[in-house]
Amino acid sequence: MNGTRTATLTLWVTLTCLVGFGMFVMKNKVQTLEKELAQINRNIQDDVKTIHVLNAEWSHLNNPSRLRQLASKHISLNPVQAEQIINYSALPFDYESDGNQRRMIAQRNISKQAEQNRLKVLARAQR
Repeated sequence: MNGTRTATLTLWVTLTCLVGFGMFVMKNKVQTLEKELAQINRNIQDDVKTIHVLNAEWSHLNNPSRLRQLASKHISLNPVQAEQIINYSALPFDYESDGNQRRMIAQRNISKQAEQNRLKVLARAQR
């Protein structure tokens, strides 16, 4: 009877120690995971702040008035004139067999189109 009691007591002490050790390991693992989760949440918050800053910078950089000012300062472009606009059919095509004749026709068409545009501009100006 004494041997059974000792074996039972030893079994219970061993089980208690194993459960305690398991709880200790699990507690440390949970704490490690909580720290990792907190770090991930901080990283997410930092990324959200960075995204907000980048969106603000993007809005500033793409401001139409700012772009217009920079374009006028650095690029010397003039507005498109009506004489510069032609029909697609007036363009010369190099792949055609009679290239010289096609170029002459295209130049004539471009000149005719430009003259018509000038006349339209003059007619509008006289109105």
